[in-house]
Amino acid sequence: TLVRLRAQLSDSGETRELEARHADLTKRLAAKQAEKDRYVRTFAQGHISEEELETYMLDLKNQIENLRLLVESVDADLSRRREQAEIAETTHAWLLALRERLSDVEKNTEAAFQARRKLVRLLVAEVSAGEKREDGTSEVRITYRFDPPDEPETDRGLVVATVPNGTSLS
Repeated sequence: TLVRLRAQLSDSGETRELEARHADLTKRLAAKQAEKDRYVRTFAQGHISEEELETYMLDLKNQIENLRLLVESVDADLSRRREQAEIAETTHAWLLALRERLSDVEKNTEAAFQARRKLVRLLVAEVSAGEKREDGTSEVRITYRFDPPDEPETDRGLVVATVPNGTSLS
């Protein structure tokens, strides 16, 4: 997961493309605004008729509105990219902190055992074991939790199930 997050954080090529597209659309929008001013000056100088000006202005208005919609779309895409990058950075920091604390729960101490129990209670919603089969194995089903627990933490015992090779899960 850390490798994928690092790749996502370093993959800014699409963001650069969006930023370049935004800059291009913004320049084109400014050019259309300047074009509008030129049409008005041309009309004021008497080089085009009022009907021609109206036609040009209507066409220009549509072009400007289309460019604004494109700029808004690129703005929204850039905003999503920034949001995703922020989430990725936060997740990256969280996973690094978790990796640093992993050694704390892997120790062979009572405190580490209690920490592992707490982690299991937070991460596992349910563990169930089926009946023993003819071949001596049992099906063990573990349902993981991907959201916060609904109930306050209680001192529930851990479920221990026997697996085919005789080792137990805790």
